[in-house]
Amino acid sequence: MQKSDIKPKTEYALREKRTPGSPFERVRVIEHVRGNKWKVQWIDPNPGLIDYVESGKLIVPWKDHKLFLKEEANEQCLREHNVRNGYDGEESPIVRALYVVFESVGDGIDFYKGCLTAAPETLARLRARARVTLPRESPVTYTNRRGELRLPFDVAVDLAQKFCAAEPATVLVNIEATEREWDQKARRGEDYIVSLLNEYRASWALIRQWAGQDAAIAQREAEIQRLERLVWDAVYALQKAGLDAEAARLRRAIERR
Repeated sequence: MQKSDIKPKTEYALREKRTPGSPFERVRVIEHVRGNKWKVQWIDPNPGLIDYVESGKLIVPWKDHKLFLKEEANEQCLREHNVRNGYDGEESPIVRALYVVFESVGDGIDFYKGCLTAAPETLARLRARARVTLPRESPVTYTNRRGELRLPFDVAVDLAQKFCAAEPATVLVNIEATEREWDQKARRGEDYIVSLLNEYRASWALIRQWAGQDAAIAQREAEIQRLERLVWDAVYALQKAGLDAEAARLRRAIERR
């Protein structure tokens, strides 16, 4: 706990080892000593024992310790589920892509270490923007002690993909601007930016796929090729009609493309 949150004459759950799953000890804070040191009296185990502990070992008020343990177990299930469903750390292209997408969303959506956190009303707004009519629910989604929903990695991926498809401009404008800025820095000789560009281009490519940009580009290129064939047909038609000047003008225009 933070020093400012600890109150004398209040009971707390203490952990000697600050790792999830470590047993709790029940103590009562007697007084603040100095810095982050507190004088406490043990209730269980070793009732009556008095000693000094650091703020960080006082985990949660004793009255809330059962809720804390339940949340801790839920979080452990969530993280194990993430590993089973493709989350392999912060350096993967798909995880970087999710950070970019949810930063673009704004509205209090927080994505961190494979988990999505949002107030229920915020999540409802995101789903509406992503045009999700039947939300993808997960058995490991839970509500934390602050009333926020914690959603797993696979649900976050699904939401990000649907959001990109529904609001492509929201995410594409940001990545296009970032890519231009970083590319200019790289051209000016700022070597450190080159590695960033290489790392993020794979993630940006994923986002463009989710936003349908690749399909749109392919469709545009096909239309350009169709129009080019029509222009070449017109060139040959003009030549046959003896209109060589007009044919040459069209030929030059298409060859400059």
